[in-house]
Amino acid sequence: MSVLSYDRTTWSTKLERLSKRAADDKTTVFNNLGHLIDKPLLEQMYQQMDRNKAVGQDGVNKERYGRRLSANLDNLLDRIRHGTYKPKPSRITEIPKDDGSKRPLAIACFEDKLVQAAVSEILTKIYEPLFLPCSYGFRAGRNCHDALKALTKATYPCWNGAVVEIDICKYFTSIPHKELRAILQKKITDKRFLKLIDTLATAPTVDNNGVVNINTQGCPQGSILSPILANIYLHEVIDEWFEETRKQSFKEAAHEIRYVDDMVFVFQNYIEAKRFFEVLPKRLKKYGLEMHGDKSRLIRSGQNVAKYAHSKGERLPTYQFLGFTVYWGKARNGKWWRMKFTSRRDRFSAKLKGLKDFLKSQRTTMDTRGTLEKVKRVLIGWLNYHAISDNERRVRQFIRISRQSIRKWLNRRGRKRPMNLEKFNRVLDSINFPNTWKTTSLFGNAR
Repeated sequence: MSVLSYDRTTWSTKLERLSKRAADDKTTVFNNLGHLIDKPLLEQMYQQMDRNKAVGQDGVNKERYGRRLSANLDNLLDRIRHGTYKPKPSRITEIPKDDGSKRPLAIACFEDKLVQAAVSEILTKIYEPLFLPCSYGFRAGRNCHDALKALTKATYPCWNGAVVEIDICKYFTSIPHKELRAILQKKITDKRFLKLIDTLATAPTVDNNGVVNINTQGCPQGSILSPILANIYLHEVIDEWFEETRKQSFKEAAHEIRYVDDMVFVFQNYIEAKRFFEVLPKRLKKYGLEMHGDKSRLIRSGQNVAKYAHSKGERLPTYQFLGFTVYWGKARNGKWWRMKFTSRRDRFSAKLKGLKDFLKSQRTTMDTRGTLEKVKRVLIGWLNYHAISDNERRVRQFIRISRQSIRKWLNRRGRKRPMNLEKFNRVLDSINFPNTWKTTSLFGNAR
């Protein structure tokens, strides 16, 4: 962000200068960061905050906090600078995972979100120039599709290679605070700023029974600060270590593609991949992390490997990455094999079930158009992510089943006669319900 002066010239803000310094000299150690958290920065974080986000246990939302915004920010800033700021306990909400377990999400109070956002902004300016190209999660200008493109590009030349799929057990809640602080101290020596990070990282939580728990380990998901801390930790533990190992120990090509804790390693040499797969658990254990044995695998991969397996009447094992199942199939010309993606079956079914359950809960509503608009937004969001190369069959199936579910819902709302197909299509056309989609190609240049 640049600020206009009275004579309409521009100058860099403190954060821009911080980012430029971090980029120009990657060995810089920062010893005075506390002054960056000022009232203008907190006001900026307030303006960027989504008013529709869930509120914490104190019930204060953006609108309520903003009624006395200036006074509230002055009071908050005073507590931060005098070291008396203490975050309120975050409300824990559990959401189901694919394996049947539950993922705890921490819903912080609004004021604490402002502090988290400010600290996250500063850390991002410092570490973004240091992050390697293999990292894609929660980084500006990078997204899941870029990670999929990178995986496609890395896999193509590995004709007789291997893939190492890694899953870290409960990564966000397993990050040890001591080791995290040691990593942060390599770039930051400002004790007050580090203490503020400690205060936020160890903020207490409160469960559904009202029991307050002290956080002694991990950075709970749902926190605004957690993504950057998670990236910083794995940047040191995995990214830099793998880059150094790749240059010193591997004779053939090896690539890493990581989206926070979801990571895949592509090797041109199977023996080198096997050796890496055996060493990685020791590396993770050294930093207080554990590799999930059932979800981490070493898989043979490549065009020649897929062709050989097909000649024996077999198929190469599939693996999961960013909500997709990765598999090998024949190209359109039928002459050679290549890696492809399709939406994970379990998540595909769960999404449709959630859509049907929502429609079932709306049978008595009088706002038919409003309900259809909500379903439309869900469908568009799903299409924007899943409409990628080779996934056309799943996308077409999702649209078809969604339309069937909507028609069934309309015909079960006390209608005397079922709505015929022609009228049903007119209803959906009136809200521009998607029937076509734009496919995102995964064969472009990855960032």
